[in-house]
Amino acid sequence: METRRDLRPSKWRRRLELAAVVLFALAGAGLLAAQAWPARPRPAATASPEVFAQASAMPNQGWLPLMVHFSAYGSHSSGAAITRYEWDLDGNGSPDYDATAQGGYASYLYSKPGTYTITLRVTDAQGRYATDQVTVQVRHPAASSVDYWTIFDDSRVGRIDIALARSDWQRMWADPEAKVEVPADAVILGERLEDVGFRMRGQFSLRESGSKKPWSIDTDAYVDGQEFRNLRRLILTNNIGDPSMLKEKLAYEMMRFAGVPAGHVAYVELWIDITDDAAPPLYWGIYTMIERVDAKYLANRFGPASKRGNLYKASHAQRGPMDLVYYGDRIEDYPTQNGQYAYGKMNNEEENDYSDIVDLCRVVDGTAYASEAEYVQALEAALNVDTFLRYMAVVNILDNWDSYPNTGNNYYLFNNPVSGRFEWIPWDLTWGGDARAPLLGSSGPGLVQRAPLYDGVFQVQGYRSQYTAYVDLLLRYWFTPDHIEEVARRYHRLIAPYVTQSSGDRAFYGDRPMFPPESFQHDWQDLLRFTSERSRYLRERLNEGQDHRLK
Repeated sequence: METRRDLRPSKWRRRLELAAVVLFALAGAGLLAAQAWPARPRPAATASPEVFAQASAMPNQGWLPLMVHFSAYGSHSSGAAITRYEWDLDGNGSPDYDATAQGGYASYLYSKPGTYTITLRVTDAQGRYATDQVTVQVRHPAASSVDYWTIFDDSRVGRIDIALARSDWQRMWADPEAKVEVPADAVILGERLEDVGFRMRGQFSLRESGSKKPWSIDTDAYVDGQEFRNLRRLILTNNIGDPSMLKEKLAYEMMRFAGVPAGHVAYVELWIDITDDAAPPLYWGIYTMIERVDAKYLANRFGPASKRGNLYKASHAQRGPMDLVYYGDRIEDYPTQNGQYAYGKMNNEEENDYSDIVDLCRVVDGTAYASEAEYVQALEAALNVDTFLRYMAVVNILDNWDSYPNTGNNYYLFNNPVSGRFEWIPWDLTWGGDARAPLLGSSGPGLVQRAPLYDGVFQVQGYRSQYTAYVDLLLRYWFTPDHIEEVARRYHRLIAPYVTQSSGDRAFYGDRPMFPPESFQHDWQDLLRFTSERSRYLRERLNEGQDHRLK
């Protein structure tokens, strides 16, 4: 901890200095709040219900320095054109940027922590106007209990060495799906830890992965309280079905850009040393190390007071789908699989209290509402719907069918005791391959009979409009052919030497490989082609709606 405190100020001072340079450059380009209002007389304006303003921000939360992109997409007027877009980007209560020439789009770099209330004002040709607000939360990295920026460093491939006895190694491989945990010594990013728990993990990624299994490292399995830089478990995934080894990494980054509280991801190389033989350590390959969703994860995103809230994990293969269908007022009324409830509790198991998730299902699916407004009010009180919309924008753009609503799989629900609402947290992300998958609806196999949250939310015009604005922001600033090529090429070059080093990555070389070696070089190019085709197709679908809202 002391070392981190000593290093962090200088590191973040350099980042803030760079942010200041970027801020100055963007201001000169007219992207930031640096443009004064024209001195020409303005006609008297009146607030009007016939004018609708919709303010959107992406991301809307994160660690500083935080670049946020704003959109007035979806704003419209009845009987007249919108002629002026004005933003208060610094949240001081006064308009400071005229975004009319940019069609209502603006960007701003936040270099100080805080919660900012940003206001959009749109005015039409008749002088009528409307306003809307969006909140941006900026956290200081020093407020985090984990130094994510060193552990999950995007600029390098870290190294993890595992040393264990041959008998323990053989016990794990005797029945991989038993996920036997054994003691091992580890050197993680240069730091030695003794007697950690080492085991295989996953479901489909475990069964179908040949010799390159996914792994879990539990630092306090045998030494109570032992941690690696304030983390107790490290998750190493094997990029099942992805020879490019890029999809998971990019999907998590896209989620964080969208403002979804997604985990951090970094690349690591894994070496296995059998201690009671004379052979040198075995190179096992490149893995994506993913931040585990646990109490520290929750506290660092929602505040220390939130971490005791119930956390549920959706795992279709293990426990059945978390479909949010209402089956009754008791958890015993809900389907089980392998003797477990689909709503798998990840904490507070001793309390055996599922009343909060049952209440959520009742709100989502078990209540007859007198009006749309009543439904929206009840749903907003129970769930952070905005995060769900952001999540669905990413999932649908990437055509990631192994998620809610198609499978009821691969996400967490966290009951935040501070806000009193459930938060939607993504997990186990990937990409599909259908460039013409619909912007709403399903293109993959529907493994759940009903997905009432998805169906209910997208029957509400206001939610559809907000969702469309998020899709537009992602297509404009992140999911673009140029951006995907830049980041994909950078990460491909970063990991390429490690795929072929020593005996080679087990996903491509050795016994029971998942992919032919040449696929690593070819498959990342397929991501670029998919991005180009998908972004073009989705932009066409958005342009079909003249009022900027899905119908």
